[in-house]
Amino acid sequence: MKKTLIFLLLTLILIITITGIIFIKNQNTASTEAPTIEWEKAFGKGEGNSVIQTKDGGYVLTGWSASSKDGSDVFLSKFNKYGNQLWFKTYTGNGYSSGHCVIEVNNGNFLIVGETKSKYGYDHDVYVVKTDKNGNRIWEKTYGGSRCDYGWSVIQTKDGFAVAGGTESFGAGIYDVYLIKIDSSGKEIWQKTYGGKESDCGYALQQDNDGGFIIAGNSASFGTGTKNPKVYLIKTDSNGKLIWQKTYGGKGCDYAWSLIKSYDNGYLIAGEKEIITNQGGGFASYLIKTDHNGNKLWEKTYGDSTSNSAYAVCHAKNGGYIFTGKKETNKNGYDINIVKTDKNGNRIWEKEIEGRGFNCGYGIFQANDGGYVIAGRKGTDKNSESSILLIKLKPQNSFIF
Repeated sequence: MKKTLIFLLLTLILIITITGIIFIKNQNTASTEAPTIEWEKAFGKGEGNSVIQTKDGGYVLTGWSASSKDGSDVFLSKFNKYGNQLWFKTYTGNGYSSGHCVIEVNNGNFLIVGETKSKYGYDHDVYVVKTDKNGNRIWEKTYGGSRCDYGWSVIQTKDGFAVAGGTESFGAGIYDVYLIKIDSSGKEIWQKTYGGKESDCGYALQQDNDGGFIIAGNSASFGTGTKNPKVYLIKTDSNGKLIWQKTYGGKGCDYAWSLIKSYDNGYLIAGEKEIITNQGGGFASYLIKTDHNGNKLWEKTYGDSTSNSAYAVCHAKNGGYIFTGKKETNKNGYDINIVKTDKNGNRIWEKEIEGRGFNCGYGIFQANDGGYVIAGRKGTDKNSESSILLIKLKPQNSFIF
C-alpha cells in the first residue's frame, strides 16, 4: 500500500512538472506570435474612433455615422463580450458631428467628446454628450467661440471633467491647444489655451497624480526652428496653469495622437514621424518614452519609407505596450496595423489586418480576458467610404488542460 502511494505521488509530480514545462513553452511561444482574430464586426457607414470596456464586461464604441440629413452624427453603440450589438444611438448636434473619445462615468453612464457644426456658421464647436447606461441622452453641450474648435479627449476628475482639443477662436496663434474644465452637469468652470503664433493642437489628455494635466499634441510654434509640426507635451497644474512644455521630433513633420502614463511615473506618446532620406520620405509609426518631467528617455519608429501611423496606444498586461494605426499597402490603400513592444519599445510582434481601400485602427485596449479590442474603419472599393469596425483579438498566453 505504501509503495502504491509513493508511486502515485511520484506520478503526480511528474505530470505537474511536464504540464508546467508545456505551459511555459506555450507562454514563450505565444508571446512572440501575433494573436488571431476572435471576432470582427463591421456595420453602417462611418468610423469607430474610441472603444472601452464597461463595468459589466461588455464594450462601448463611439465615432461617427453617416446621416443623409446632416452629413454625420455622433454614435454610441453597446456590445456584449461576444461582440453582439445590444443597442446603437445617434446624436445629431448641429450636424456634421463626430465622436472622438468616450469614457464610462458614475452609475454606468457615458460621456462622449467630439465636434459638431456651429449654430452660427460652418465652423465647428466642441461637442460633449452625457448619456445614461442605455445611451439615452441626459444632456449635451457645445463649447468654443466664433471660429473652429474641436474636442479630442476627455477624462473624469473628482469634481467633473476635463476636455482637451484645439481652438481657432482663442489663444495666441492660428490654432492653440485647448483645455476646458467643466462640472458634472457640463457647466464650464474655466478654459485655457497653450501654444505660440503658429498652429498647435492637443489630441490626448491624462491627469497626473498631483491633480495636474498632461496634454499631448502637435506644435508648429516651437521646436527645431522650422514651421513643421513637432510632437508637443504640456504639463499644467490642477487649474490649468502651465508648468512646462516640451517638443520632440526631427527635421520633418512629427505628430502625437495618443498618450498614456507609464508604470514608472513617466509618459508614453504614440504618433507618427516623418522619415527623410536621399531616396525620398515617408512616415513611420512613432513611440516616445519620457520621464515624469518630460525628458526623453527613448524613441522608436516602426515601418519603412511608406506611410505608417500609430493612432492609439495602451499598456499590455504582460509588460510593454501595444499600438494600432495604419500601414500603407502596395495597392494604394492602407491596412490596420497592430504592434506589440516590450517596455523599451522593441518590437515583439506585428499584425496587419488587410482590407480593401483605406482601413485603420483608431482605438485599442486590452480586455479583461487578455485579448485586444480595436476600433476603426473598414474600407471599401471606394476609398472615401468606410464601415464602422470593431475587432477582438484572441487572448494570448492561455493554456487549456
